[in-house]
Amino acid sequence: MMKKKLTLGIAFLLSAGLVAAGCGDDKSAQKDAGKEAPQEAALDMTGVKDGTFSADSSEAKVGHSHVELTIKDGAITKVVHTGIDKNGNVKDEHYGEGKEPGAQKKAQNAYKAIGSYASQLESKKDLSKVDAVAGATISYDQFKEAVEKAVDEAKK
Repeated sequence: MMKKKLTLGIAFLLSAGLVAAGCGDDKSAQKDAGKEAPQEAALDMTGVKDGTFSADSSEAKVGHSHVELTIKDGAITKVVHTGIDKNGNVKDEHYGEGKEPGAQKKAQNAYKAIGSYASQLESKKDLSKVDAVAGATISYDQFKEAVEKAVDEAKK
C-alpha cells in the first residue's frame, strides 16, 4: 500500500512538472519567429565593363566551377556555368555513373543544379536571389565564387 502511494505521488509530481514546463513563456520563440535569415549582399556591378568574362572557383573534393558571364550596360545578360570534376572532366548527364546509387543520385542532382544556377542568374540578374538546390550546396557555393571573380575581372 505504501509503495503504491509513493509511486502515485511520484507520477503526480512528474506530471505536474511537465504541465508547468509546458506553460512556460514563449517570448523568445516569438522574437525568433520575426527574424529572417541574413540576406546576402547583392552583387556590386558598379564600374563593370561590357564584354565576356570568365573565372573558376577554388577546387573542392568534387572539382570546381567555371563561369562565363556576358555583361552589357552594367547587367549580366548571359551566363554559362560548367562543372568540372576532380579529374578535369566536364560534369554532364553521365556524371556519377558507376558510383553507388546514393552517390550517383547526389552527383546527378549537382549536375542539374549547374544549369539551374546559370538560368536563375540570367533571369533574376541578382546573385543574391539565386536559390540553392538542396543537395547541391557545394556547386552553389562554387558558382557564387566564380561569378564574383568574373565580375571582379569585369571591373579591371
